[in-house]
Amino acid sequence: MSLARSILRAGIIVLACIAPLYVTATETVQDAEEQVDEGIKKFGYLTGLARGCVKPEQHAGLEREALDLSDAIGRLLGTDRAFFFAASFGYGTSITVDAKDCQDVLNRYEARVEKFRASRGGAK
Repeated sequence: MSLARSILRAGIIVLACIAPLYVTATETVQDAEEQVDEGIKKFGYLTGLARGCVKPEQHAGLEREALDLSDAIGRLLGTDRAFFFAASFGYGTSITVDAKDCQDVLNRYEARVEKFRASRGGAK
């Protein structure tokens, strides 16, 4: 009986030591996933804001680029994240940006697109 108790105690001690490591690792993965999701949402929102900062004759080109970005996100990161991008883009298009802020929005948008393309090997 004492051997069984010793094995049981050892098992409990091992589990007590391993459980916090497992929880921490799981939380880290979830945090990383949430950061990716938030980044995709912010990228879509910024893209929508940028649409409001270009001339009406440039809307079609920016919308085509947004579709291309969404397609690439879908291929690389899955359709859920492509949906996050598209929904955030739609929301961004509903926001009116002050003309004085448009240059900053367009600069941030261009930098973000370049960063995304660079992460894909520079492909458009």
